[in-house]
Order: sequence, then structure tokens, then C-alpha cells
Amino acid sequence: MQRYTTLLLAACTISCAGGIVPRLSSDDIHVRDYSPNTARCTVALSHSEPLVTEWTASSKARLEALLNQALSETDKTAIAVRYTGCELKIVDDCRPHAEHDWAKTTLARDAIEIQDTDELYAKLPLGAANLEGALKRSGHLTVQTTVAGQIKLRRDTIDLSAISEDPKCAEATHLVSSVTIGAFKMTAGGYGSARGEANVGSLGAGGNTSRAERLLREAGAASDCEETSKKRPNESCRSPIQLFLLAVPNRIVKATFTTTTTLATAVTKPPETKPSSLRTLSYILGGVGLASLGGGTASFVTSNGIEQKIQTGTYPSQQDIVDAHGTMSVTRTLGATGLIAGAVLLGVAVPFFVIGGR
Repeated sequence: MQRYTTLLLAACTISCAGGIVPRLSSDDIHVRDYSPNTARCTVALSHSEPLVTEWTASSKARLEALLNQALSETDKTAIAVRYTGCELKIVDDCRPHAEHDWAKTTLARDAIEIQDTDELYAKLPLGAANLEGALKRSGHLTVQTTVAGQIKLRRDTIDLSAISEDPKCAEATHLVSSVTIGAFKMTAGGYGSARGEANVGSLGAGGNTSRAERLLREAGAASDCEETSKKRPNESCRSPIQLFLLAVPNRIVKATFTTTTTLATAVTKPPETKPSSLRTLSYILGGVGLASLGGGTASFVTSNGIEQKIQTGTYPSQQDIVDAHGTMSVTRTLGATGLIAGAVLLGVAVPFFVIGGR
């Protein structure tokens, strides 16, 4: 019985699971996947003032270069983007005519503390997918910003209706109406949320737990921001910190429906419910498979009972013993057949069930 049970478990494992597949850790996966956080990304989409400190270095460099051009005398164009809540992409082909002004502001410093995934997607949605691993490992993220001024789009120099009709701007959902610039530093760990928690690093004075602080991203020099002039941003204090977006008319709905994460579709479009013949067939095969497993198990129980009677000398004559051996052989054959057939049927029913539900 034990031998057949082992064979059954092996057969079921192979047929039902399709073999053993190695699991990848979050550190092995670098694709920006927002599907499990569709609701969070949709909420982020309602806010038109996203921080870009967590944006990739190459994307920020591209934006900074465009801002420098916008302040020059030779380039009089607006910056168009496709914004979907958790993703923001510059639309290079869309360059409508516009003018910008630089305004120095009172030097301002701020610190953003993040301790869980909800806060991460609420405060830094553009980099949330890439920062989840760092947040999980450190338990705490901090973004320190220093703002020295703003580059603003002159609204009287742009025609929004013309942008809606321009095929080069088909992907654009927003224009960058204003950008706060300065310097920032993003770190993981540190003292922030470590007070009162289990010991992670070394125990400091007063019973506070310390964590090793790790620099994740940094741009600009906060000390140089004080030297920003009224005419132009300081060379070491002009990293984009926060965007203020202006929606392009008749484009935001279309763009959110055509993004790779299909945010609007996932939230507003009800799921299609179509009857599946594969799903129905999986029920039939699964029922027959379970019945076969039950019959096979019962046959094995019967054969074990006969074998026990033979060993204890319960049968009175030699002919009864011969007949009992024959019956035991038949029941064991039926038992093995039922168990194997049941495992195979269930192995077919499971993938049919999964495929039929798609």
C-alpha cells in the first residue's frame, strides 16, 4: 500500500503541477509591474503634482536637459508627458510652442518618511515598483529635498486645443506646467522608524534601535542652493523635484485606456463573463477523477483485509485460501488502476479549469 501511495503522490505532483519550477525572489525581477497595485496607481493618477525624486536617473537627466532648453532663447517649446499614475514618460515628438519663466523662491527644505507600501504608492508612485524591495529590506525610506525655485510654463503662450488635434501628441496626457527644482537625497534605513522596534542594528543610548542608512539616490548639492540667483538656477541645484501637470483636453481618458497597465479599464470596465466549455469539462473530469481515487482506495482497503485474513489463518480450507489470493490480486489491480486513473484525470482537469477561467 505504501509503495502505491508513493507512486500516486509522485504522479499527482508531476501531472498537477507540471514539474518543479524554481521561485524567483523580488530581487531577481526588474520589470515594472503595477498590476497588483492597480487601485493605488489609479488613486495616484488623480493627483497632478507627482514627485520625480524617485524617477530613474536617465529620465530626470532628460527632463533637466529639456528644462534648460526651455529657459534658453533658442527653444520655445512645452514638455509633454504621458502620465498614468505609476508611470510618467516624456513624449519626445510632442513639442508645442510655449515659453517658460524662471522664478527663484525662498529656500525650503522638507523630509518625506515612508514606512509601508501604502505610503510608498501614495507619496512616490513613479518609483514605487522599483523601491518596494528596498523598503521591505530596510523598513524605512526617507527623501530629503531642498527647493530653490520653479520653472513655469507661460499659459498665455500655448494653445491647448491645438495640442489635442496634433497627431504627434496622441500619446500625451499632460503638459508640464511647472517644475520645482533643487537638490534631494533618498536613503533607506536610518533612525527614522526604528524607535521601539526589534533590534536590527546596534543598540544606542536611550534604548533606541539604529539601522544602517544606505544612500539610494541623490542629485544636486543642498549647500549650493543658497547661491541660486534670480536670473537662473544654480548649476549644482537644478535637479527636478516635483512636477505640476496640466491635462491635455480629450486625451487623459484615451491615454489611461491605452497604457500597458490599463488602469482605467481595470477599474471601470466590468470583467467579461463567458461560459467556458473547458471549465465544464474540468468539472466532469475532476468528478470522475475523485470517484476513481475513492474506488481505488476502497479496493486497496478490501485487498488489505483479505491479506490479513490469509495471514491469520481465518479461511478454513486450502481452496478458500486460493480463492482469497485471486480476489486479493484482482482488488489490488483495480485499486492501482483507480488511483492512477484518478491522478491522471485530476492532472488534466486542473489545467482545463485554469484555462477555462481566462
